[in-house]
Amino acid sequence: MAFEPTERQMEAITTVHEPVAVVAGAGSGKTRVLVERYLFLLSKGFSTDELAAITFTKKAAQEMKERLLAARPDLTAELERAQISTIHSLCQRVIQEHPLQARIDPRFRVGEEWETRMLLAEVIEEVVDEEGALDELGTASDVCALVLDLYGKMLSKGDLRFQRSSAEPLAEFPLAELAAAVQETLRLTPSTAAQEQVLAELAEEWPYLGDLLDMPDDDLRLEALEILEKQLKRIRGRLAEHTASAKELIAAAKEIIEEGKGRAVLDYLGRVLERVHEKYSEAKRLGGLLDFNDLERIACELLQDPQVAGDYPFKHIMVDEFQDTNPVQKRIVDAFTAKGALLFVVGDPKQSIYRFRGADVCVFLKAEGEIKTKGSRIVLDTNFRSVPELIEFGNAFFKGLFAGDPIQFDRSEPYVKRAPAGGPCLSILLTQTGDLAADEARALEAEQIASKIKELVDSGQYRYEQISILFRAMTSAHIYERALRKAGIPYVNLSGRGFYSKQEVQDVLNYFRWLEDAGDEVAKLAVLRSPFYLISDEGLYWLKLGRWDGLSAGEQDALRRAEEDYRELRLLAGREPAPVVITEMLRRTEYVEKTWRLPFGPQKVANIEKLLEQSWDLFARDLYTFPEQVRYLRLLAREAQKEGEAQLDAEHADVVVLRTIHSAKGLEFPVVFIADTSAGAVRTPRGRVLYHPAVGLAFRGMKDYKLVQEREKAEEIGEAKRLLYVAVTRAENEVYWCARTSSDKESWWAWLEPHLASIDQKLFRVIPADLALSAAQPPQATTDRLKLPVYAPLKPQYSQVVFSVTELMNYDRCPHYYYLRHILGLPERPREAKGASGSTGGLTATQRGSIVHRVVEQIRDPGDLSRLVEHAAAAEGVDLEDQHRPQLEEIIQPYLRSEFFSRVQESDAGLFKERSFFIPAGNFIINGLVDQVFVGESGIEVVDFKTNWITPEEVEKVGSNYRVQLRLYAWAMAREFGLPAVSSQAYFLIPNVLYALEKELLAADPTEEWIVETCQRIITGAERGAEAFPPAGDCTLCSRSSYCKKAWRAGKGGSFGETTDIDQDPLEEELTWISPSMS
Repeated sequence: MAFEPTERQMEAITTVHEPVAVVAGAGSGKTRVLVERYLFLLSKGFSTDELAAITFTKKAAQEMKERLLAARPDLTAELERAQISTIHSLCQRVIQEHPLQARIDPRFRVGEEWETRMLLAEVIEEVVDEEGALDELGTASDVCALVLDLYGKMLSKGDLRFQRSSAEPLAEFPLAELAAAVQETLRLTPSTAAQEQVLAELAEEWPYLGDLLDMPDDDLRLEALEILEKQLKRIRGRLAEHTASAKELIAAAKEIIEEGKGRAVLDYLGRVLERVHEKYSEAKRLGGLLDFNDLERIACELLQDPQVAGDYPFKHIMVDEFQDTNPVQKRIVDAFTAKGALLFVVGDPKQSIYRFRGADVCVFLKAEGEIKTKGSRIVLDTNFRSVPELIEFGNAFFKGLFAGDPIQFDRSEPYVKRAPAGGPCLSILLTQTGDLAADEARALEAEQIASKIKELVDSGQYRYEQISILFRAMTSAHIYERALRKAGIPYVNLSGRGFYSKQEVQDVLNYFRWLEDAGDEVAKLAVLRSPFYLISDEGLYWLKLGRWDGLSAGEQDALRRAEEDYRELRLLAGREPAPVVITEMLRRTEYVEKTWRLPFGPQKVANIEKLLEQSWDLFARDLYTFPEQVRYLRLLAREAQKEGEAQLDAEHADVVVLRTIHSAKGLEFPVVFIADTSAGAVRTPRGRVLYHPAVGLAFRGMKDYKLVQEREKAEEIGEAKRLLYVAVTRAENEVYWCARTSSDKESWWAWLEPHLASIDQKLFRVIPADLALSAAQPPQATTDRLKLPVYAPLKPQYSQVVFSVTELMNYDRCPHYYYLRHILGLPERPREAKGASGSTGGLTATQRGSIVHRVVEQIRDPGDLSRLVEHAAAAEGVDLEDQHRPQLEEIIQPYLRSEFFSRVQESDAGLFKERSFFIPAGNFIINGLVDQVFVGESGIEVVDFKTNWITPEEVEKVGSNYRVQLRLYAWAMAREFGLPAVSSQAYFLIPNVLYALEKELLAADPTEEWIVETCQRIITGAERGAEAFPPAGDCTLCSRSSYCKKAWRAGKGGSFGETTDIDQDPLEEELTWISPSMS
């Protein structure tokens, strides 16, 4: 059919005497306009040498050439060499034709992205190693990851200002003013006994605090300011208004300290980034390599030379997808227009969604404004893609959503030849989720999506291949995949995530790091406590002290094997490629066999085999050695957290395709499901260091940090709106907006809901998602299914599966907690480092509890107390101050005076400490570690120490949380020694009180029946998914509460919450002290 342009399209094609900015809405045929304009220019006598067309992708450039060749076969030779390419191909041409001016080897090549990223990572590691890691930024690995991220962001903006001096000098610390304000406070006349006491305490502490404030140590100053601030807050009533000046000075002093610390960090980062840039540039020069940033930067610099720019006689420059360009790319285009070329840009600012690649929608807006002063702005407003009802819905909703945005919203008009659908084409699939946790709510939503897809296909309205499910990110896509499988719907997801975060993969990578660096203690300890060698935490403690005698016989054997394995593998790594070393590592350590016996072992083994296969792939790409492969795999692990590139479409298979909205840009589908719209759409940046080109770098606590946060969040909100626009406008016939009744306040659903009242009710419908899933049937057209290399798990064989006491304890307490922790593998959220009730600054509650626990386990002679306190603190990595030692000893003294300790001193052969066990129960193995066991003629007595900071009245309530643990310990020791358990007790050291397990729970046989039943329930549930692990119990104490909405609604609190429980979570010390190596 002959092309019949609309009036606006014809205007865009034929306006060739002035610059033109074309705003092309979704489905407006902009690609056809670009081709027709090129042909029109050829018809007006312009040669291909005078025309340049710049596209966003190589694929788009090739398609444009093919269309032109089809229309003008007589110009085949000219069009084949015409400048129709991506911006990077144009830059490469400019540099290749001017190597002397660019001062580079004319034989340069553009490195593969993986190749240049590896080289950059290597340079960063070298520089950080030479400079040393800054404590404020974390470990050396943390610093390397941060520098890699910041360098990429700055280079994408063309920003080489790594070291920016502050505009204002750092203010003086207001010590004298603060001292005067405190003295004025101390002169106040108290009107109550409470005020008198507070002022007396302040007067007593002020000399000490004043000395701390006079020291140059910022950390000590901050600690003193915190204490002083707390004291002033205790002054209430009418006197409180007289402390305002002191409080303001404290706030100002804190800001000065934080600003100073931040500037020191930025000085360090600026120096590191500067050196990285120099070394990276030199390494590329020596290797004859350029990366994409180099192409843009060098070409931009070359084109500032009028002689170089004059070598390109372009009369017309046409740029597609201009909304996704960056400032450097605009300067390249401007260099051509400065020589007289007329600019024609096509784009849609509402579809600018590549900010993470450095694209800046403001570039389009700026170019549009410049063109309007001397040329034309043309809006292609006819949407050829969507049915009229969808277009009208989009106009009504997005006009309101973009109100106040810098982007001017231009409404779209339906194509006159496109018949209306005659009813609503946007359906809101609203799932009632109540108080369900987020992933459980997603699972319910996913079932409704699957049900609706089955209905659409079974009714004959659509085929599977006509349906696409779009996600903002693929983080939760596995939940929707599970629902599709359950419903028997063929699908493909081309954006897999999470492989490198799997524990078994991390185990092997940790062995890599240890082999690469014998001094990497973190990697070494991680390997020793993993299934490679199964050294317990207590064993690692004694190993750190150089006390082999503290290790069990089995652990000593394992350690000897580790030393021998390490020696042999290190030698092998020096002469053989990495995959050979991995194979030998797995063989020597029997890692695969050990891992197979763990819960979900078959899938873990499949992941290990996949990692080995990847190592061979890297070998084939000339990455032979351990250092090279470790560096590259680290990069892959980091990049796996980011949004993926668009991948090949499954357009020839009858399957539903799950994809990101980014990868769907430029595509269209008859039916679009927009999933998970109730999830948060905006992420406030919270890293240690943030970057914005208008501000530079900012460290947390600096005044610029909040400014960068605000700017980043504003830009994030803008892009989230544009991303939503892209999602909705992919549909030809129908959109299913999938929402839940429980929604984030900054979600897409929360944005749409207020606008519904102002949108014509005929344009949308709300479908209550209470559809019943039909029985899942296998897909009929399996021969058309897309064939992808899928690494399938091995057939499950659940024999001799190992469960730790901690796992069973967690499952009993809350199955959903178990699911999050041990199946999904969500990391523990770090707790806020603060002292517990009754503590003095400097020691956190967890540190203090761990030190006390270590001492009590080992002490036999009270005279060794001070020495053991020092050893325990060293093992925890704590430098004790003078006031800490007597505090810790005071906590332990009641235990040393107790009858229990006297019994410990008198016991010899019958006392066992840190007794680890691996005991079979049916087809399962249970492992754990008991603090102390008394073995007598009458039976077994189990004792486990607890360091919770509680009162005697709270022992019964807190102790009940450990009933499962005490029961399992009693069972294990009864089986171990062949004697009945007569008692199993938790010794709470702070109130010096014992909690005893009920006698009826000590019997071994009923306990073993419970174990087998529970383990089998876990195994069966794991194959079903999240629905088999419902939330239960008291959520207020759960360390998973940040992941679980049920716990959020329960709230924090309880009689042994943040101010009374030294560990904050009754199970926390178990997660620390029972070896999790088999978890």
